Formats: sequence, structure tokens, C-alpha cells
Amino acid sequence: MNKDVIYIDVEDDITAIIGKVKASKEKVVALVPPKRIGVLQSAVNLRLLARAAKQTDKHLALVTNNHALIALATSASIPVAKNLQTKPEMAEVPALEVDDGEDIIEGATLPVGEHAGQSPDEQDAKDAKGAAMAAALAEAPTGNDAPKKPKVKSPKVPNFNKFRKKLILIVAGAVLLLGFLVWAIFFAPRATVVIKARTTPTSVNEQVTVSTGATTSLDKNTLKAISKEKTDEKSVEFQATGKKDAGKKATGAVQFSNRRGASVSVPAGTSLTASGLEFVVDSAVTIPGATVCPDRPAICPGTAEGSVTAAENGSKYNAATGNLSGVPGGAAASFTDATSGGVSKMVTIVTAGDVQKAKESLAESDTDAIRSELKDQFSSAVAIEESFRVEYKGTDTSVAVGEEAEKVTLTTEVVYRLYGVEAKELDAYLDAYLAKELGKADDQRVYTNGSNKVVFQEARRANNGARATLIATAQVGPKIDDDEVKTQAKGKRFGEIQQSLEAIQGVDSVDVQFFPFWVSTVPNDEGRITIKFDIDESN
Repeated sequence: MNKDVIYIDVEDDITAIIGKVKASKEKVVALVPPKRIGVLQSAVNLRLLARAAKQTDKHLALVTNNHALIALATSASIPVAKNLQTKPEMAEVPALEVDDGEDIIEGATLPVGEHAGQSPDEQDAKDAKGAAMAAALAEAPTGNDAPKKPKVKSPKVPNFNKFRKKLILIVAGAVLLLGFLVWAIFFAPRATVVIKARTTPTSVNEQVTVSTGATTSLDKNTLKAISKEKTDEKSVEFQATGKKDAGKKATGAVQFSNRRGASVSVPAGTSLTASGLEFVVDSAVTIPGATVCPDRPAICPGTAEGSVTAAENGSKYNAATGNLSGVPGGAAASFTDATSGGVSKMVTIVTAGDVQKAKESLAESDTDAIRSELKDQFSSAVAIEESFRVEYKGTDTSVAVGEEAEKVTLTTEVVYRLYGVEAKELDAYLDAYLAKELGKADDQRVYTNGSNKVVFQEARRANNGARATLIATAQVGPKIDDDEVKTQAKGKRFGEIQQSLEAIQGVDSVDVQFFPFWVSTVPNDEGRITIKFDIDESN
């Protein structure tokens, strides 16, 4: 059988507990009292609780280990369990003393609840009041028709945490407002005085050398350069175009004869000819002089053996026979056997020109894109596009130059490099140039040196940079002192400033930009005044 467990709060009175028991949908109801027993320390209340459970056909049990409460529950015939897992049983307690048939509970002697220490009269009065209310509740109808318990309004207690949070927010807002007002009045106001001055263009046209190893110098006409580079490892297959005779030379044996009395020497490399074909003597040969024949009265020529090799490869030198001409000293020579071994064979080989052409094809494939990529890296510098160069490192071919091949693969590391000049180097060079041009003209000043529109023309590559013509247009005009303008402008309104500054020689017009929007007077602090010159560079 299912049971309903009701946990009693310290604040619950007997009517609330009875209401919870009646509202339970289970037949078995277990009541778990708090540590401070409260209303359950009254025998009258417990009997009212038992009576209400009986009327609603509920089996009531009390879950507690408090000996005083166990005794009171037993007197009200309510079973007691030590915990929710044990079986409720009626506890055995000594019989309570009675007087005239009524239970008398000495609340002052019970060490539980809020009634500890109360006098018997006070306890009886409170029990009587609770009993009357409980009796009325016990007789009341159950279910939806039962009248609702009137709500008792509790006194409203101020929420000090909420009040404290509001107070903190108000104080923080006041501090922020005060800080904003201080900033807005004393620190925020600023003014920019924009002066349009009358200027004249001054051209700069100088031959300069731009190099990473140089320093910026007007006297030497040099500019320190920076470089941006990109390295790629690439490979390409190309067709070999060289030709080579890979045939063999024919050879043959030769007998030399000498009919003169003195011996004849035939040096190695001597060229001999047979049937229009040229042969070369392989080794030096000495032909002895002629002698008297030993077996007959005649002159026998001296003889010697030697070998020859065809002057060129080819099979046309094979099968040569007969006499050879060209033997020095009047000696004669003839083949002892027909020549042989000549082979005609032309093959394709790799040439240095083939390799160079393959390198160039690698570089040309994406040169424009890489040049643009490197140029974009010069964020604060002027790039010299004509200084772009391509270098090769560690070139390797699958077949060596001079070797036979049809298809060859070239692998190399390609380094792309572009040179340029930083803005600060251009400023230093142009400032020095213009200072030299103006000389001691104290009434003139340079408003812009033209470094923002520098152009390098007729550029050509040089070692670690380029040689080019630097072209720029500076704007020079009457000298207007910034500090003097600030002194005249501080503490004044727009109209006063305009009237005052336009009277200065060389000033065309004046405008004042205030910040923030509520400011209408130039601050007295010169540190918060900015002088800006509006230069017309269209000239």
C-alpha cells in the first residue's frame, strides 16, 4: 500500500496539519515533525489529529525518536515509527496520571518545542484555544465544498537588500554624471584650426641609386632600400633539343714500306687518305731503310706494321682497302685487311640552352601575379616595379647537360625579389633637398615635400636595388608659425578666429572644427589646439 509523507514545518498550527492530512490522496499518511516539535507537544492537538484521520478514513503514523512525543502519540493512539523505512507500532509507555478523567500535560517538564518553560495555566489556555479551532476544522466538510481559510496579511517588512542596491546604483550614477561633466568641461574640448595657405609647386627631379646596402644621402644621391621576396620550389618538364654523333669510328691495320736507304718515322696522328676517306695513325711508327735481299741480288724495302682510325664516326669508313697516301719521307702504306667497326648514330642530348629556356619558362608562368603580391607588401613604402628580379638556386636536372635524353625534368628554387623605399627615407631625402633649394629664405616654408606621390622613372636593375629618376612635387609657401596661430586662436569663437587669422599674409581661408559638438570656443590650453594646413596639390 502506498503512503504519503507529510513534513511538518515549525510554523504550522494544528489546523494546517489537519488540512494537509485531509488533503492527502493516500490512505496511509506519515507525519514527520521538525526538531522543534511545536504544536505536536500538546496531547489535545494529537487527539484532534487522530480524530480527523479517523473521520477521513486515513491511517496515521508519526515518524520520530523524541521520547516525549512518542509518549504523547501513544496516549492519542497514534502509531510511531523511528524512520520512514520501519513499521509503525504503538509504543509502550508508563500510564499517565489523570485527574477527574482529563489528561494533564505538564508542558514545563517537557524539553521540547517553544512551550518549554511555560506555566501550566499558560499552556492550558493555549491548548484550549487550539482545540477549539481544531474541533471546528474536524467537523468541517471536506473536498471542494469546504470553505477556504481566510488569508491573514503578514506585516510588510522592508527589503533592506533591495534598498541598498538602489542606493548603490544612485550613487554610482551620480559619480558617473559628475565624472562626465568634469570631462566634458575641462578635458574634452578640443579644436582643429584648418588653414588654407597659398602655395606654389616645387619640382624634384634627381637621379638616385636605391640599394639595401646604402644609406639615405643627398650628397651621394642614394636611398636606403628595403626588399620583399618570395621563394618557391618548382619543377618543369622540357624537350631536349641538342644533337650528338654517338656513332663509332672504323679501324684498320696498315703495313708501311720504305725503299730508301734511310729509315722513315711516321708520327702518331699523321693523316692518311684512302679512297677520299681520312684515317689517322694511332701510334708512331718507324720504317727501317731498304736492304739487299738475302736470297737474291735485289733491293728489299724496309717494312713496319701500324694501325689507323677513321677521322670521323660512321659506317662509310668500313671496308676500306688498298693503298693509303700521305705517308711522310716517300714511304708507302696499304691496308692489310678491310677496315671495320664504323657506326653512324645521331642522338638527342640536353644542352645548356635547353636548361636556361626551361628556367625562364618557370619564372614567366606567374611573374605578374607574384610582382603584384610583393608590391602589396610595401604598405608604408614606395615599390620600384622595374627592380623586380628572378633568381635560381640549386638548379637540378634529371639528365645532365650533354647526356642523351628526350624528356628532361628541371627542379629549382626560384627566388622573386622586389625593391622599394620606405616613406621615412623619402622624407629625409626630400627634406634635405628642399632645405638646400630654399637656402636661407626665412619667409618660406615647406608645407608638403611630395613624398606621398613620389614616382621612380627610367628605373633599371642594379646590385641589391635599382637606379632611377626620383620625381616629386613639393608645395612651398609663406611661413606661418603654428605657435603664433595657436596663441591668436585660444579662447576665441569661430568668427573671431577667422577674422584674426585671415589677416596673416599667405592665408586664403580659415575653418575651425570643434570637439565635442557642444564646444563653441577654442580651449585656452594650446596643447588641445591642432593646426592643420589644407594644401591644394592639384597644381
